[in-house]
Amino acid sequence: MSVKSEYRGRCPDLLGPWAWLRGGGVVFALLLGATNAHGQDCNPALVEAAQTVRIEYNPFALSPTPGALDVALENKGEGACDLRLSFTDEAGIEVTDVKLGGVGVRFRPRESSGVQAADVQRGVFQYLLAAGQKGVAQMDAVVVQGAVADAGEYGVDLRLLIKNTDGVELISPVPVRLVLQSTPRAQLNLAGAAGAFGEGSSVEVVDFGEAATGATRRIFVQVRANAPSTLTIKSEHGGVMRRLGDVENATVVPYAVELDGDQVDLTALWTKEIDPPRTLSGLALPMTFILGLVNGQMGGRYEDLITVDISPN
Repeated sequence: MSVKSEYRGRCPDLLGPWAWLRGGGVVFALLLGATNAHGQDCNPALVEAAQTVRIEYNPFALSPTPGALDVALENKGEGACDLRLSFTDEAGIEVTDVKLGGVGVRFRPRESSGVQAADVQRGVFQYLLAAGQKGVAQMDAVVVQGAVADAGEYGVDLRLLIKNTDGVELISPVPVRLVLQSTPRAQLNLAGAAGAFGEGSSVEVVDFGEAATGATRRIFVQVRANAPSTLTIKSEHGGVMRRLGDVENATVVPYAVELDGDQVDLTALWTKEIDPPRTLSGLALPMTFILGLVNGQMGGRYEDLITVDISPN
């Protein structure tokens, strides 16, 4: 009785990356990984340590400015690094969105940065770094849900994880401090009718037409702010309308102003403390103009200039 066996294969070094063994009619496939043997490993290193990402937030801006995160890396290995970047909180719980002062914030890849959002996992980013190269993984913290946050600073401590495609951490978690700075803001708009902020016809002139004692006109002062604020009213002529034109013994027409039921002293700078609701629409304060006595004044056109302003405290 005889047994015949044979070996077929190739072995560039040792058994090579693969070899076929046949014995007794049974075929075995032997696979050997050669990456480490040839030094083709990914070896990323962090160039810069802890970072702070700051968003200067204007709650009334149409497109709030994002906060930049630039993660400088160097691949000291001889193989490309296919990295996966994600965030956790200090307890190690995965973070995708963050609420700061009621404002929703999310990290997104910066355009043309080489960072891409993972197709399947939300909040995970892909970054490819070639062997022996340095690179910067660029992301932005963007506002995805706006809110009128009270003026102040809001922050949270996160950790940036850098892993390979198998989920193995390649670098110690990187501390990232995410800060939203809501700067004090106050805005004012004059409208001819009550409504949400900015709605209604813009008021530049309050025209009484033909003057008559006790005639009234009304507009609305729309205000919104993220902090207690001071509203001021100033009359150029101290509460009277003067006749236009250079004439002797020119007469004046007195008038009065009420704001939200309060009598406005037009002889000096008048102030009112207000604290609007933290909404985009704010609140609308009725402003009423009342003509005083019209009796015997010269014919002609009369005007006064009123300045209405608001500033956060």
